[in-house]
Amino acid sequence: MQHLTRPLPLHRTLFAPIPFAPLAPLEPLHAKPSQRVASVWAAPPPAPLAPLAAQQTRPQALANAPLLPLYSNSYGSDSISDTEFVPLEQQGRQDAAAVAVATTTQGVEQKPFTVDAITTDVNSPNPAVFFQQSFPFFGNEFFNSFGGFGFGNTQEPWWKGPNVCTEREESDGATTEADGDEAVDSFGQERDGAGSVVRSPLFGQFHFSVNSCAEKPNKHVCTKIVNQNGKKKMVTLIRQCCYGYGRPRNADFTIPCDKIEIKDIAATAADMGAQQFIESAKSSGELGNMLSNSQGKKLTLFVPNDAAFQEYRGQHQQENNVDDSKAEGSQMSTIFKLHSVQGEVELEDVPNEKLLESELTGQKIRINTYQLPPGLGPEPYRYAANCVPIVQHDKLSEQALVHTLDGVLKPLTKNVMDIIRERADMSIMRTVLEKTNISALLEGDKPVTIFVPTDAAFDKLEPHLRRALKEGRGCASNILKNHILDLTFCSLATLPGAKTTTYNLLGEPLLLNRTKRVANQTEPSAIYINNAAKILDADIMGTNGVLHVIDTILPTDSALPMTTLLSQKNITIFKRLLEASGLDYQFDDMDNVTVFAPTDKALQHSEWARLLAEQPESLKDNRDLAEFLNYHVIKPMIKTCDLSESLLPTVAGSNVRLNLYSTHALFSDVMNRATVNCARLVHFDDESCGSVLHQVDRPLTAPKNNLLQSLEANPNYSKFLELVRKANLTHLLANESDSFTLLVPKNDVFEEFGESTESKPAQSQAELEAQVKTHIVNDVVCCAGIIPTNWPFVRSIESVSGQHLRITRDRRPKIENAGVTKCDLIATNGILHEINDIIVPRSPPAQQHRPRPHIYQPPRGDFDVFF
Repeated sequence: MQHLTRPLPLHRTLFAPIPFAPLAPLEPLHAKPSQRVASVWAAPPPAPLAPLAAQQTRPQALANAPLLPLYSNSYGSDSISDTEFVPLEQQGRQDAAAVAVATTTQGVEQKPFTVDAITTDVNSPNPAVFFQQSFPFFGNEFFNSFGGFGFGNTQEPWWKGPNVCTEREESDGATTEADGDEAVDSFGQERDGAGSVVRSPLFGQFHFSVNSCAEKPNKHVCTKIVNQNGKKKMVTLIRQCCYGYGRPRNADFTIPCDKIEIKDIAATAADMGAQQFIESAKSSGELGNMLSNSQGKKLTLFVPNDAAFQEYRGQHQQENNVDDSKAEGSQMSTIFKLHSVQGEVELEDVPNEKLLESELTGQKIRINTYQLPPGLGPEPYRYAANCVPIVQHDKLSEQALVHTLDGVLKPLTKNVMDIIRERADMSIMRTVLEKTNISALLEGDKPVTIFVPTDAAFDKLEPHLRRALKEGRGCASNILKNHILDLTFCSLATLPGAKTTTYNLLGEPLLLNRTKRVANQTEPSAIYINNAAKILDADIMGTNGVLHVIDTILPTDSALPMTTLLSQKNITIFKRLLEASGLDYQFDDMDNVTVFAPTDKALQHSEWARLLAEQPESLKDNRDLAEFLNYHVIKPMIKTCDLSESLLPTVAGSNVRLNLYSTHALFSDVMNRATVNCARLVHFDDESCGSVLHQVDRPLTAPKNNLLQSLEANPNYSKFLELVRKANLTHLLANESDSFTLLVPKNDVFEEFGESTESKPAQSQAELEAQVKTHIVNDVVCCAGIIPTNWPFVRSIESVSGQHLRITRDRRPKIENAGVTKCDLIATNGILHEINDIIVPRSPPAQQHRPRPHIYQPPRGDFDVFF
């Protein structure tokens, strides 16, 4: 469909004198209330209608003036010169912060679904609204001189052509309100008691107007809001083809309104392929009764097409074994009333989720609208009535406005939850919904859609997830909400070969894909959700929405038990250890925790993995294993964006140490690597029910000793321990309130360099103390934080002696002149690196200027992307 566009006039809010007063406005022409827009099916009328001039009322002041085309500005000097209704493609919600008026505008209703050949978000935003404020000295003719489609185009739009009628709607405050002897009319002009325009003084006047227009298939709706000195008015003009005239649907914007043929309802239904329903209603006498009781008012009929009605009658007779014409007539009376609505209901004017009162007492028809992208259908929207597709719509007959259906509407007496309770194949879902109290959502008045898995679908689940769901434990409610939408989603919203996206109650997307039909296929093409679940039975309608039966439960990571998430992420050994120890259900029931799970590669050569393979029975209720597993869990739940360098208590009781590092040579303050007890996070931020999972590249073991005790426990470090004692620094390494990195040469390093003068341990007490302190760093620097660096991006760490020790990585991490042969021996107050050389304190050059090296200070803050 093409839309009319025109240049917007200049905008203003005026607080200034003008050399002339505003001119009196021209009242727009009116159409009689009964004159409605006609159908799009063009044909000659059965009888001539009254001339257009006879159908329109004109202002008294222009009673003797010649009739000109509607909305021309050629009526004389009293035409409106300060504003022009600007047609736009669509009208949406006004931004109250953008204008100083609070009112309701009329425009195109929001269409909540879109379908794209690739993918489309069904919750599309509202279209834009444009505002204007005109400078009167240009006048409307300045802009109108360029035509209706941009500058230089002289073609006029259909709504400025012949056979167009106008309806004006005014807000409650739009009528003239007297304020003493003066009032403000609908277009913001001040008038006195006699109706004459009051000329404004030169200063202190405020005049603000907002115009917006919306182009519908057969209507052009413009709304003008005027604020004159704080008095707000609104007028809406609706332009449409007069009764008996119409335009072809999706016609070019220049195609005018032409005469159409309006037939009686039987002939109209026959032309639309829906003859049998009307004939059946006639034979039962219900159609005549309905028309006679309407007292001349028009009806709207939703008429099943012949194929759908024939199928319905066959099924009804077979199910009820009825061959009685009287019983059939009674049934037909009920069905006909259900398909009838008082008044003319044009679908383009009906908002999505609108409930229409049918002529059958207590029964309503829910109208849903689904937007299509250009090229995927002959019209921009698809419509459904109680999820039954509307095939043709808005065909005007002499007695009613007719829409045809691809099915027969059935009386609705149960809400969605009642339908689930009655289905024998949904007993598990019913139980879970009631245990989690989500059943209340399905019993209310707000529209809902639920994709209901059968009982057989629950048997496909992993045991831990099935247990959590059946018992309503943990995040069972999240799994259920993953299946529920807060709108009515009919299968009509999907197209073969296209993908449609909607959002569930968790705010997560559901991607629906309808397969393409194959040759000679009679059944509807299959619809899949997230490429996981297939819809087995679609469009089961309730009073408050619709349900679709699916064969598979839709998973969501935010609702999975921890053990199920471990399986999905291939953390199999850690999960099997949980099951062998009997802690798997305990882990599933944990809430607000962070789990650091070692990968299978990290655990495959561990003692626990050996016992799991050889003696799994020995792991049941094993205290050491329980402590090992619980040491990998901390509280609270912490994602990587919230990590900081700190000590955090585990469920086992001992602390784990979190450190952050940068691997960027240039941007050393950007933290993009994290470690826990120097184990590197290799995969992170996988959410389960109330918890988060980070994978680490080595198992975590709680340290038992401080740094001094670690030296004493290893005979290979005896020579360095002797130096520490001689330097009287044992208290430093035993300090539990601080954190250090200790660089320890093995005994064979001292033996190898025993004869070297340069590397001999210092003799004086001060030199000896400086020698030892050079090997102590007052921070935790894991090997994962040491990266390859080259000049000028040299990094260094500072020892407690004040020495700057350069750090880099070749085959192995390197600190000054020493390579690290064993990394990250964890102690309660820091870590220990085993090195292959003695680091000798360096004296600063006497007369040589050297740039100060970069001192590596691991910041204590947030970090960005990890790798």
